[in-house]
Amino acid sequence: MPSIWSGWLAGSAIGALMVALYWITNKQLGISTAYGYACQVLPGADSFRHPEFRRANRWRLWFGLGIPVGALLANAGNGLEFTTHMGELYEQALPEDLLLRGVMLLAAGTLMGVGARMAGGCTSGHVISGVSFLSRPSMLAGGLFFLGGLVAVQALFLWVRG
Repeated sequence: MPSIWSGWLAGSAIGALMVALYWITNKQLGISTAYGYACQVLPGADSFRHPEFRRANRWRLWFGLGIPVGALLANAGNGLEFTTHMGELYEQALPEDLLLRGVMLLAAGTLMGVGARMAGGCTSGHVISGVSFLSRPSMLAGGLFFLGGLVAVQALFLWVRG
């Protein structure tokens, strides 16, 4: 059985990483910029030709690539199982066809990445950075993001069950 960190321990480790990274490099940790680095190679992706993505130091791209690699290494020896199952309600909302389900999830992830870049960062990065530095507006924003997500998911499930 895989070892799972408790929420308070994992959250504390992420917060400490955020503070240490900012203290050492004067940069905040974030993943949505890695999306921009990856997208700048696409033809017609002019919005990603911003000077921010032309810098030689693309550490966030490597950070983004390291997330799935780290997850695979952390799970080494426990066996891998491919699944798109995310719970019964999601099963009702997503199509049964595996290819169509994959296309929908890929499109949703792409839209989230585009939205995060248009907004200058993602909500989770905003909250993680802000809470790590004890920013009251970020804590409020995080609570409102969470509340908005709860409302949106419940509305989706009511619509699917309806």
